[in-house]
Amino acid sequence: MLCEAASPLGLATVVLAERSDDAAVAVASEVLSGTATDEAALRGLVQRADAITFDHELVDLETLQGLERSGAIVRPGTGTLAFTVDKALMRRRLREAGMPVPAFEVLPDPGTTHASAGAAGSGAEALDRAVRFGRRQGWPLVLKATRGGYDGKGVWIVGDARECQAVLAGAAASGTPMLVEERVAIRSELAVVVARRPGSVAASAGELTSGHAVTWPAAETVQVDGVCREVLVPGSLPEEVAQEARRLASEVADLTGAVGVLAVEMFWTGDRILVNELAARPHNSGHWTIEGASTSQFENHLRAVLDLPLGDTGLVAPCVASVNVFGGPGGEDPGGRLAEALADPGAHVHLYGKGPRPGRKLGHVTLVGDDAPSLYRRAWQAAAALGTPIPDHVSAAR
Repeated sequence: MLCEAASPLGLATVVLAERSDDAAVAVASEVLSGTATDEAALRGLVQRADAITFDHELVDLETLQGLERSGAIVRPGTGTLAFTVDKALMRRRLREAGMPVPAFEVLPDPGTTHASAGAAGSGAEALDRAVRFGRRQGWPLVLKATRGGYDGKGVWIVGDARECQAVLAGAAASGTPMLVEERVAIRSELAVVVARRPGSVAASAGELTSGHAVTWPAAETVQVDGVCREVLVPGSLPEEVAQEARRLASEVADLTGAVGVLAVEMFWTGDRILVNELAARPHNSGHWTIEGASTSQFENHLRAVLDLPLGDTGLVAPCVASVNVFGGPGGEDPGGRLAEALADPGAHVHLYGKGPRPGRKLGHVTLVGDDAPSLYRRAWQAAAALGTPIPDHVSAAR
């Protein structure tokens, strides 16, 4: 989708792809083969591109820091990426800055703590700290791997000390650093996407220089098993909550020094908003902006990375409903059912070109208009027509 946004601007894209069937290969101007942790491949990319950006957080910060020192333009930079690569650093830095976050504690790292005692020793200390945390905060708790988790992976909800011990034993055996946090009583999950150019506000003139930033309206998101299934704007979010979320997201973007798009995922409990996760890249919670906003997150990400003026983020209609397309139990290709989804003339279907398999995210459907219940029902009907299994919380498409 970044490549597709680049084309109307006359921008050429060079994609570093791990596999020949990666979705971006079909639409990139040029393709290089390699991984995001392969220094030689990254140096080859640097030679072919004016700026490097990312579509995931599974990167090697040390390698990227070396590229930055050699003069490569890496956006977002490693200072920002550190927040998204390391959840422990992210939680600590946000708390130190006074940002509202869930109560948490970083547990001893089994790879570095009590090396003489081995993994079992550090695992015992981690369990002891987690149990004491549970006594203070109340069970159940949430255990998270501080690196590598996404879409519900690397997250465990534990109801008591025994369940906690089982998870932490596995973490100690694999050398996975962990943190423990309160399980927040959530009324709604929401996300705000921010786009930010390099630079800062000119202190003397008080005018925005190349650090100009924009935010899109807050979106209500619905997760099933840790994976986003639907995004609604404005959803059920009260206006004052949506505005406060946008303010918080802008502060987080400034704190992290983000360049490009930063997605800030949050919890609303009914009386407070808590910052949960960050993604320094175009994000699933912002896919709705392709049809629902004057400028999409993908176009503004490219503009920001290249330090070009940012586009308007206002809504093109009062309401937006976007539903993700997932592979059904039979592993059918949703492209074979495209006509059924497009029978609704308002349905905007995006299929990513990924190989279909059960449970894999394969695309999304977006509708815009002024009747939120109708848009929601139609978006789910189009996703279901493409073979998406309908979660239990959805009755609109049944």
